[in-house]
Amino acid sequence: MYSKNKIFGIGAAALILMLVIPLILFAQPAAGEVAGSDFVSRMAVLVIQLSIIIVAAWAGGVAFERFRLPAVLGEIIAGTIIGPYLLGQLPIWGFNQGLFPMAGSFPISDELYAFTTIASIVLLFLAGVETDVKTFLRFSLAGGVIGLCGVVFSFLFGALASVLFSSYVFGSHYGFTHPVSLFLGVISTATSVSITARILSEKKKIDSPEGITIIAAAVIDDVIGIILLAVVIGMIKSGHIAWYSVAFVAAKAVGMWLGFTAAGLIFSHQLSRVLKRFKDPAVIAIMSFSGALFLAGIFEKSGLAMIIGAYVMGLSLSKTDLALVIRDKLSILHRLFVPIFFCVMGMLIDFNAMASWNILRFGLIYIMFAFVGKMLGCGIPALFLNFNLHGAMRIGMGMVPRGEVALIIAGLGLSAGLISQDIFGIAILMTFVTTLITPPVLSKLLGEKVPVLRKKPDEPHVRQEITYAMPNEETTELVLGKVRKAFEQEGYFVYCVELPDRVYQMRKNDTIISLSNTRESLIFDARIEDAVFIHTLFYEVIAEIEHLMKNLGSLTDQDKESIGKKIFANKNGRNSAESADLIRMFEPLAIEVHLKGVSKPEILEELADLLVTSGQLEAGKRDEVVSDLSERETSMSTGMQDGIALPHAKTTAVDKLIFAIGVKKEGIDFNSLDGKPSRIFLITVAPKENPQPYLQFMAEISSVLVDEQARQSILSCGSNAELYDFLVSKA
Repeated sequence: MYSKNKIFGIGAAALILMLVIPLILFAQPAAGEVAGSDFVSRMAVLVIQLSIIIVAAWAGGVAFERFRLPAVLGEIIAGTIIGPYLLGQLPIWGFNQGLFPMAGSFPISDELYAFTTIASIVLLFLAGVETDVKTFLRFSLAGGVIGLCGVVFSFLFGALASVLFSSYVFGSHYGFTHPVSLFLGVISTATSVSITARILSEKKKIDSPEGITIIAAAVIDDVIGIILLAVVIGMIKSGHIAWYSVAFVAAKAVGMWLGFTAAGLIFSHQLSRVLKRFKDPAVIAIMSFSGALFLAGIFEKSGLAMIIGAYVMGLSLSKTDLALVIRDKLSILHRLFVPIFFCVMGMLIDFNAMASWNILRFGLIYIMFAFVGKMLGCGIPALFLNFNLHGAMRIGMGMVPRGEVALIIAGLGLSAGLISQDIFGIAILMTFVTTLITPPVLSKLLGEKVPVLRKKPDEPHVRQEITYAMPNEETTELVLGKVRKAFEQEGYFVYCVELPDRVYQMRKNDTIISLSNTRESLIFDARIEDAVFIHTLFYEVIAEIEHLMKNLGSLTDQDKESIGKKIFANKNGRNSAESADLIRMFEPLAIEVHLKGVSKPEILEELADLLVTSGQLEAGKRDEVVSDLSERETSMSTGMQDGIALPHAKTTAVDKLIFAIGVKKEGIDFNSLDGKPSRIFLITVAPKENPQPYLQFMAEISSVLVDEQARQSILSCGSNAELYDFLVSKA
């Protein structure tokens, strides 16, 4: 058997070869020219680029996760490696300019940038959906203050780096009003909410006090940063400050942001009712995302960033009972688009622009000032807003990455001729470093289980835990399924929040009830005022199960016997390749043609010993398997007909499907369906937690045993080796 690492390596190599070989063998020499005007050719290049990006992002993310580093970091570095500044520019047959050539002044093509735009909308929309509105409102003041202070500090520190050190690096002194100082200040203000949101989401901290505060502050950062950008560009072009213009731009941006946010929160339930008319959860999620796209476009058209509009739409839906459904149905979009986004962000990083010693020296100074500006500007106010030192450090670090927003601002300045390529390179270096250092540091800070608030705020609703004890794990599973169905019938949306712990959330309007389970209990977490409803619902579920058990009890022994006999009524099994492989895997030591037991318990123990002898079962877990097999026999005998018995059970004693076969030629009483002695015994043991196709395997074996000639052949085998050869020949 291959190890997991070998299987992973083989799979990765096969996937890469699947992508590379077609490029080498079938690409036409002139078909890949991105600079050409042929639309079909450009689309062909785009889909090939996307396939490479998806694989590279996946490989980078997996590689970094194996070293317990954030996947986003690996995705960014993967993009840097395959991008136009490194491997992407190397010509290969069919792609004379490389797979990712420079697309003019901007590193990537318009088509590829369009995908990253959609990806950023997906990321921020779902970040908004994951946000707890009550916590958001509770910490919105803190987020506003921290965001504003962060902008002021980072702008001053960014410009100050130019004022203090420009003469040493560039040979001339730049004052505060110089275009270079102003642009470096503006670039320093822009927090990359996308990167921080991804890390918060991975750590399940989006709706935490520090998570909400960071997101709120980052959104405010972007709004104020865009206002500052408009002001700076106006100052540089006109040579003076037009205050009426500044006031108009500021009022428009802030008014639109606050207006749409307030409207979304006020009319969220009306929006939810409209979406519910589509009935199908998948359609509901798709229509909600279309709303996010529409609002993102409106914000962009009005001079604000698309991602702010997407976040506002997600925030509006987060307080509805559709939030979990949307997250569930759009999770596949998140897994597809978001790695593409961060991989493409890595493609924008140009190492050539950082090759000069002067650029590197000033870049390092600028990075230090940009880092300190955010840490102090956001961390110090947090200390005065009920956050302790741990909370303030998390907030400050969460506001450090500049990412795509800084790249966009720097790109605008470069394309408008307002800054030089050197300053653009410095901005790239600062963006690159802050983007790379934030994920591991912030992940480590978020991983520490420490309080972040000086004083825990009073909860508007007191919650309590309600526990119901169950007799065994099987009953727990049965009742759990019935409880989930009962909540759905009451109009709740049920969503599994975490796996493998299977924590469910039931939401209806403003009511949120959590449900988890152990092996022998169901645990509800709900507001005190919802306790009576939970007790009532649970009582009805138990009554329904009791009624079901009474109906099942009405089945006569004749009915059960009829169902059991149908197992051997058809000689033609499905003969799946998977089951055939299992039959071939029969262990030679798991076969005994001379069983000695004379009763059902003795046969079960002897078959369990075969599992131990063959190395399939640990000796210390043998008694547990025997107990589980015996418990299964008490509910209904596995003695079938024609001398065949199929003892089986699910157990926690194994982690894979194991089996053995034994023969007692004289036969024993095994409570078989036809009342005849059982002589051929096939034991199958499967894990409870890791589903295995053991019923399918038993069905395939049954299709062999239903043949009377095959049974006679088994009974006539004089040695274990002879029976082994016969079974393998039937696979």
